[in-house]
Amino acid sequence: MGMISFASFLLAVVSTGSASREVSENVDLVELNHFHDCLGRHVYDQVIFYEWAPDTAKYHVRAWCLIEERDIASRRPMKRYSDDLYEVQWQDRDQNLIRIITSTHYRESWTQVDPERANKRVLDERLRTVLIRRSVTKQEKVVASDEANDTEDQSDISEIAASPRPAEPIVLR
Repeated sequence: MGMISFASFLLAVVSTGSASREVSENVDLVELNHFHDCLGRHVYDQVIFYEWAPDTAKYHVRAWCLIEERDIASRRPMKRYSDDLYEVQWQDRDQNLIRIITSTHYRESWTQVDPERANKRVLDERLRTVLIRRSVTKQEKVVASDEANDTEDQSDISEIAASPRPAEPIVLR
């Protein structure tokens, strides 16, 4: 391997390291929703990010993400008493960055109708204002793909595939 290609490889590896960047943004409302089935059994928890639409005088979903049981603290809204904002923070593995979403408004709900899915009837998902996405270089994609192939654990994959889960979020993971 030549010196230039080796240096490029090292630069790509360093740039794809975990938590390499932070992205902060504000939304108008953060909701922690506990979804239950028709028999009242808990199915899943999710965090939904909204923006206020003055023309319709309603909140519209921008994005949402599931809270997985193994992520006890991650993605759960927490109040920052220093500035009275509610904050949701997690490592977005798809975008290779730390997301910090803040809002002045927060609500927690227990429902048998998924608020995010219901909101799709008001505003089509393709028309949503999405969260900030960073562009990923070709080098980062190649290195990330190689790392995933090298460290893939088959037991984790079979465990995930066997567990019943609702549809995965499109924007966040």
